[in-house]
Amino acid sequence: MTKAPTYFGNWGNVPIDGDVRPFSVLNPIGGDTNRNNRRHHFISAVYMDGFTDERGRVQVYRCEAPEDPHPMNPRAIGFQRDYYSQKLPEGGQENHRFEDLWNTIETVWPETIKALAARRLSPAISFNILGMQTIMRARVPATRDRHALMLEAKLRSEHTIAEEMGLLPPEMERYAGQFDTVPIGINPHETLLAMQGEFKDFGDLCFRLGFEVLHNKTSTPFLTSDNPVCSYDPRQALHARMPYKHSDEVELIFPVSAGMLVRGSSKRGPVNMISRHRDISDSRKVRQINRTIAQFSYRMTIGQDRSSDDLICAHAALVPTITTEVRRRGVKEVQIFCRNVFGPRPVLSQYIDTPEKAARLEAKMAAASHPPDAPHDGSA
Repeated sequence: MTKAPTYFGNWGNVPIDGDVRPFSVLNPIGGDTNRNNRRHHFISAVYMDGFTDERGRVQVYRCEAPEDPHPMNPRAIGFQRDYYSQKLPEGGQENHRFEDLWNTIETVWPETIKALAARRLSPAISFNILGMQTIMRARVPATRDRHALMLEAKLRSEHTIAEEMGLLPPEMERYAGQFDTVPIGINPHETLLAMQGEFKDFGDLCFRLGFEVLHNKTSTPFLTSDNPVCSYDPRQALHARMPYKHSDEVELIFPVSAGMLVRGSSKRGPVNMISRHRDISDSRKVRQINRTIAQFSYRMTIGQDRSSDDLICAHAALVPTITTEVRRRGVKEVQIFCRNVFGPRPVLSQYIDTPEKAARLEAKMAAASHPPDAPHDGSA
């Protein structure tokens, strides 16, 4: 093992293990010259390569039509235009900072997976696996949407209180009495900023868990999804399970390929590292794991073949999300309580950042308040 310069401070001071480099030795800062890519993946394409069939494709089950999967190249799915882009104060837009950060982990992923398949153990391997786990927990739409829902609840309650106190800004007075229902779009920049807190929270969780690698020896490949890091209380029955319940005993599963899965447990040690490899030869246990992966999927479930069609269809209607409850504390303050649940996938309102978008929203709201067959002048 040799040491190399790190771009992540003491936290990234992990020795190189032969052909496995810790991602911290790669420079996460790239330039903007001649870079025009604005198609940002929220699922790493190189990660999905581990789930491809002999033709280099994966089966993609979209939540709105799980009975009709499509074989697709990993580079053609799991992305959204400008997903990580940020407006600059001086004008213009920054498109690459987050992509460059993820790229450090994605660059070392193939060598890390090869070493994992060879049943090797080292700090560099653990570091890279936990790094991929972290970004696949923090950056996905399931996580960003939950933050948007929390911010939406906060804005609705603040404007409701302002209305009660007669303190609405003039531009908001037209929405008086409608703050429970008027569309409220959240600035995507706010949910990008929330990723920092997600990194810390997930890092704290990993310091409670010891990890092992399960090698799938059955004919049923592991599934994955656009929300592949699944954590829960293993004592809860599947039908009564709450996602991301970390207050007591915790189990975490993260499929890294069709043939390997990382499992963490609060009952294992040492923490924050992978300490052993095990085989799993019982197809019923693989099916149980795949059921959990399907349960935690958000927009899509991904498989190497169609052996888990029934599980995917059974869980497509509900996704990990939150419910919010607003409680008043005095005249001006509110407290918002969020609860992780499996429920219908939320439909978020578009963020309004241009006059054209605002005009379209106003027209849509006007049309909804005056159906075509309804009189507009009070006449019968």
